[in-house]
Amino acid sequence: MIAVITAVIIVLAMSLVGSLLISALIIFPALSAMRVARSFKGVVVYAAILSVVGAFFGIVLSILCSTPVGATIVILDLILFFINCIIGKIMGR
Repeated sequence: MIAVITAVIIVLAMSLVGSLLISALIIFPALSAMRVARSFKGVVVYAAILSVVGAFFGIVLSILCSTPVGATIVILDLILFFINCIIGKIMGR
């Protein structure tokens, strides 16, 4: 069921923002979550939280700075990824 929902979202969003941006929006939160979470359920939950937080603050930041929304979200996701890499190294993962 999750795979079908993900596929529908990807297909609908590709025409809206492009395939490269969709790839970044899907991959960065998952990679970030894999750096710190210990179980599959933890990765899924943490990736979902990172996605929502990144999208929300990316939209707010893009409005405040007058930048493109998609690119701002991806840059914020990239920053979150580097932060989670550092946290993962501290945790010994």
